[in-house]
Amino acid sequence: MNTYKLTLQYKGTSYLGFQVQPIGETIQGELNKALKILSKSENVKSIGSGRTDSGVHAFAQVVRIEIPVDIPEDSLIRAINSHLPHDIRITAASRCTNDFHPIFSAKSKEYNYVFSTEQSISPFAHDLVTLFPFKLDIERMKDGCKLFCGEHDFINFQCTGTEVETTVRQIYSCELIHYQSEGHWGHMLNDYYVFHVVGSGFLKQMVRLMMGALWSLGRGKITLEDLEKSLMTPNTIPLTKRLGATAPPQGLYLKEVHYSGI
Repeated sequence: MNTYKLTLQYKGTSYLGFQVQPIGETIQGELNKALKILSKSENVKSIGSGRTDSGVHAFAQVVRIEIPVDIPEDSLIRAINSHLPHDIRITAASRCTNDFHPIFSAKSKEYNYVFSTEQSISPFAHDLVTLFPFKLDIERMKDGCKLFCGEHDFINFQCTGTEVETTVRQIYSCELIHYQSEGHWGHMLNDYYVFHVVGSGFLKQMVRLMMGALWSLGRGKITLEDLEKSLMTPNTIPLTKRLGATAPPQGLYLKEVHYSGI
């Protein structure tokens, strides 16, 4: 078998997440179909760096594939892309050893959550940005971002029913950035925010729950003390009393996976 490391970009709107499901189209399912056609074999394997949810996008999902055919690296990208839907693209490909594991070899991951507080957004943007048309205290939300940094037990920021060895995660960087679009893209989205977070790893729906808590903070529904308590004494807060709703999937992007340094 020939082993390669791929980097994928995809628009997740039409898919039931990354991981193969018994029913429904997924990113991994489409990739596996393309690999089978390319290899003229059913004997293909793929494993991704993470399971993005339905409707979530990626700038740089990392996948290790094993295929029975030997294809030069400079030809592999074009060869696979020719069999993929238009909303999934391979952007990089290189040979790798069996020691490389997209999940366990990763040092950190970056996510972006994009939202706008405008009263409406262009129909061209509604699958790519979350509309949150409320007045927000952005400075308070930035203070909330600082509280997320460091090592914390994020049990209050995971999808209920998820089984993991530990809910402790390290957040290296967390910030809220304001952007304005001009020129051609200004017709799509004039004013928007990006919640950017870098961490050692993330629980299921963790970034979306962090975003939901920050929205609650920005609207005055919770305080900085509430947010700090949920991180410092997590077991004292019932899971039924979330600090905010789970943010919708369309604003979330897997930005990058790092395999050396942070």
